[in-house]
Amino acid sequence: MRILLFLLFSMCHIVVHAGNITPNLGDIIEINGYKAIVFYIDESGKHGKAMYVKAFRGVDKPWCCNGKHARNLPYLANMEDGKENSTAVLKYADDHNSIKFFPVFNWCKNLGKDWYIPSLKELESFINFWLGNEEILNWDEDSETVVNTEKTFFKEINKKLSEADGIPFINGVYTSTVDADGKVYVFNYDRRKNTWTLKRKSIMNLGQDNVGRAIITF
Repeated sequence: MRILLFLLFSMCHIVVHAGNITPNLGDIIEINGYKAIVFYIDESGKHGKAMYVKAFRGVDKPWCCNGKHARNLPYLANMEDGKENSTAVLKYADDHNSIKFFPVFNWCKNLGKDWYIPSLKELESFINFWLGNEEILNWDEDSETVVNTEKTFFKEINKKLSEADGIPFINGVYTSTVDADGKVYVFNYDRRKNTWTLKRKSIMNLGQDNVGRAIITF
């Protein structure tokens, strides 16, 4: 559990070019031709993180589709820095000529060297932004959290993603962080119950319903 502070942001739909003006939370920015939504800004107010509006989906075993390579991967347990995890996967793939066995990382690589698959904490940060939370959240596995229907931030954010020709943030998004059991953390949203959970799942057991997202630091 940790305290997550929600910062108010404008929900108007605009596109800014990173580096030209200082973006706000919820802005759609464009970096090297790719649109992304700003979900974190540091204390300087000039730098932060944004998630690509599009997603990698519809592919079976998107994280890794080869058991041998899945077992031989280097240490990927960094919960804070998805860039470090993603770089380690790409280096391993380059060293073993095996990038085809890591579909989502190959997709992310083709976006450009600065894009990466989020870590656990970065995914948690986006979930908090998406939900518009101002309270303490329980990130423990198997803890089912009811979405506050009085808040419409997640609907507004999904609308903005769609208007930017992107994919709404809904379900099945996974991390680059891999635990000691070879499992990643996966965000699951149950529309019928209006609840969400953060569960662990083996990288070899991710399916077509799981979704890859890329983020970038600006």
